[in-house]
Amino acid sequence: MSKKIAAVQTLEDAQLIVWFANGEARLLGAQELMEAFPDFQSLEGEGAFAAVTVDAEGDALAWPKGFVLTNEELLAVSEDIDIVDEECRRVIASVVKARHASNISQAKLALAAGVRQPVVARLETGVNSPRLDTLLKVLTPLGKTLKVVDLSDRNC
Repeated sequence: MSKKIAAVQTLEDAQLIVWFANGEARLLGAQELMEAFPDFQSLEGEGAFAAVTVDAEGDALAWPKGFVLTNEELLAVSEDIDIVDEECRRVIASVVKARHASNISQAKLALAAGVRQPVVARLETGVNSPRLDTLLKVLTPLGKTLKVVDLSDRNC
């Protein structure tokens, strides 16, 4: 019996995180998919790769134009990931991107957030996992916050 797919999340870098009902997660890159299954090359460009859904039974990923990747095929071309580490990296990258977009230094962000500059530096380098309250303090001056989202939400 194959694992049931619970949700799929698209990432900005032509990759997908596939979540299984048992809590496991796998990372699937567009390049790896297209190398293993050349027919999928027509999904390249214009966001077609990101238009993925989970079929009703949770047995496959499906794309427009009838492209389907079964669980067994998915397991063959994807890699197991530690989802906690992956999500931490994604959140940290979002904080750094927001700070750069705001054109604010670590020192100015620290001052506005009420933390010390080394706290911001450690957060951005991933040296330590920040406490939730610290992360929220740093996000607020950037006009950002955290939000719990449904994995099936295409915008998460």
